[in-house]
Amino acid sequence: MYIIAGSTGTTGSAIADELVKTSDIHLIGRNEEKLRIQAKELNCGFTLLDLNATVEPRLFTENINSEIEIKGLVNCIGSILLKPLHGTSTDEFNDVIKTNLFSSYYLLASFSRRMKNGSSIFFSSVAATKGLANHEAISAAKAGIEGFVRSAASTYAKDNLRVNAIAPSIMQSNMSEKILSTESAIEISKNMHPISKIGDVNDILPVVKWLLSDDSKWVTGQTIHVDGGLSTVKTR
Repeated sequence: MYIIAGSTGTTGSAIADELVKTSDIHLIGRNEEKLRIQAKELNCGFTLLDLNATVEPRLFTENINSEIEIKGLVNCIGSILLKPLHGTSTDEFNDVIKTNLFSSYYLLASFSRRMKNGSSIFFSSVAATKGLANHEAISAAKAGIEGFVRSAASTYAKDNLRVNAIAPSIMQSNMSEKILSTESAIEISKNMHPISKIGDVNDILPVVKWLLSDDSKWVTGQTIHVDGGLSTVKTR
């Protein structure tokens, strides 16, 4: 079984739709109505997750029968906040950390002991390694995920549990709708990238499938950038 957290978002939905073709899946999210509809369509189970009122990880894991082998976990829970630090409230900063970094801790802490010989994937961002104006909160959260991934990869290597991150640039998704709300905004975002396009789920899915498969059995503790070259390439 594969666990997809944040499964009702654009990326999570695409991953769930792909994995259910060949494997059992379990959905995790915070919108009960959307989860029920999605779980019915995909004929799978789901669990509600309230990051404001979480139970202990050892209790949360009981939502999935202990006899079921968990092959992998993909955490698509995330958020975007673009504000300068002086304009970011304490509540906003805490919410970004909780949504992105705390969710990653909570899910891996809950299921790591049940994923021997498995694979866990978390989502970082190009903003974790490249300084981008007004990205302070999300940069802090995503850089935390990358450090968390490296350490967890070391901790669980003895169990052959691989832990990796994918770091996209801006993508067409429900989270980026406001940022990409006009044609001019789309063109500006495209032109930031050496390969001039906005990312989409089709850029991400092959990497997710590879990291979950045995083809990547010697890959752990890595952050794989899928960002059109923004993190490392300078255009002419």
